[in-house]
Amino acid sequence: MAPAAAADPAPAGTWTLNDLVVALRHGNPQLRQAHQAYLAARLMVPQAEALPAPQFSLLEQANTGGPFDFNRNSGFYAYYNFTQPLLWPGKRSLAGDIARAQAEVVGRQYDSLELQLVSQLKLSYYQLMALQDQLHFMDEDLQRLEEIKAIAKVRYANNAAAYVEFLNAQVAVGSLQNDRYALDKQIRSMAEQINTLLGQPSQTPLQVQNQDDTPRLPPQTVEQLIELAQKTNPVIAGGEFQVEAADKGVALAHKSFWPDFQLSAGSYADPSVVQLQTMRMYSLGISFNLPTWGFAKEKAGLSQAQAQLEAAQAGQQANLQQVDLGVANAYHSLETALQQLRFTREHLLPQAQMAYRLALTGYGNNGPSNGGTSFSDLLTAQTGLRDTELTLIQAQNTAVQAYVSLAAAIGKDPDSQ
Repeated sequence: MAPAAAADPAPAGTWTLNDLVVALRHGNPQLRQAHQAYLAARLMVPQAEALPAPQFSLLEQANTGGPFDFNRNSGFYAYYNFTQPLLWPGKRSLAGDIARAQAEVVGRQYDSLELQLVSQLKLSYYQLMALQDQLHFMDEDLQRLEEIKAIAKVRYANNAAAYVEFLNAQVAVGSLQNDRYALDKQIRSMAEQINTLLGQPSQTPLQVQNQDDTPRLPPQTVEQLIELAQKTNPVIAGGEFQVEAADKGVALAHKSFWPDFQLSAGSYADPSVVQLQTMRMYSLGISFNLPTWGFAKEKAGLSQAQAQLEAAQAGQQANLQQVDLGVANAYHSLETALQQLRFTREHLLPQAQMAYRLALTGYGNNGPSNGGTSFSDLLTAQTGLRDTELTLIQAQNTAVQAYVSLAAAIGKDPDSQ
C-alpha cells in the first residue's frame, strides 16, 4: 500500500487530470486520516509481540514497633522479589501475526478509500469537461439563433414575415441566455466539489485542462476483467487479511487451554540479634496461571474465534460476489454507452445538422408562402440540432464515466500494465 504522497501539489494555473490526482493524494484530509489510522494499526504489532512487563516488589517489616519503625537497633526484615510473566510458547507470535493481519486490513481500507476518492475526482473532472463542452455548444447555438433572428428581421422588413417571428426568435435567444446562467452555476458547483476533494477551500480559483480521452472497451473479456479484479481490488485483499487474522485467532484460542507462567527470583534479609551478621536467603520459583474450572472460558473463546473465522470467510465470499457483479455491471454499462455514443455521432448528429441547414435555407430563400420552410419548422430543426449536440456530449461523458467506474470496480486501469 502506497501511503499518502508527500509531493508538492500542482502549481496554480491550469491543472491536468494527473495534477488533480496527485494533489488529492497529497491534500485530501480523509486520506490523511486513513493513512494515520494505518500507521497506528501497524504500531500494534510490536506491542503484541513484546514480553509482558516485569514486576519488582520490595517489602520491609520491622521486628518491634510499628510498620514504620526503621530504627537500626530494632531490626527489620527485607524482602526483594523480581517476577517476569511469560506466555505459553507461540502465543506472542500468534498475537503479533493477528495484529499484523489486522493492520493490513486497515491498510486495504486506505487503498479502497483512495480508489473511491480518485474515481470520484475523475467523475467530477469529466463532468466539468462535459459542462464546459455544453457551454461551447451553447455559444454556437446562440450564434445560430442570432442568425435566425437577423433573417426574421430582414423578412419582416420586406413584408415577407410577421413581426411575431422576429419576436419568437428573440425569445429563443433570451431563453438560451437564461439557460446559460444555470449552466454557469453547475460549472461553479463542480469546481467547488473538485476543490473540496483536493482539500482546499471551495472558492479557490480552478482552471482545468481538457484531456482528450476517447472511451473504449478494454481488450480483455468481462471474464478476464473479473479475474483481474479478484487480484487487484483492495476489498478482496482486505478480506483475505481478515480471514488470515481470524484463522490465527483460532490457533491462539487453542493455545488458551495451556497455562501462562511466571518466573520469580527474590532475596530475604534477617537481621537476627543473636547472630553476629545479617543472614540472607535467596529464592527462585515458577508459578502457573491455570485455566478456568472446566475450561468454560477457554471453550467459549475457541467457539467465538471459530465463529469469527466463518464470518470472515463468508464476508470474503460476499466480497468476491460484489466485485464480480460490479465489474460485470460496469462493463455492460460501458458497452451500452459506447453504442449510444456511436449511434448519436454517426446517425443522429448528421441528420440533425442536415435538417437544420435545409430548414434555414428554405426559410431564408423562400419562406412558407413560396413552398419553403416555415418559421416554426426552422425553430424545431434548430432545437433538434441543439438537443442532438447535447445528447452527443452526454453520451461521450457517460461512456468516459462508465470506463472510470469499470476501473474502480477492478481496482486499477485495465489498460495499465
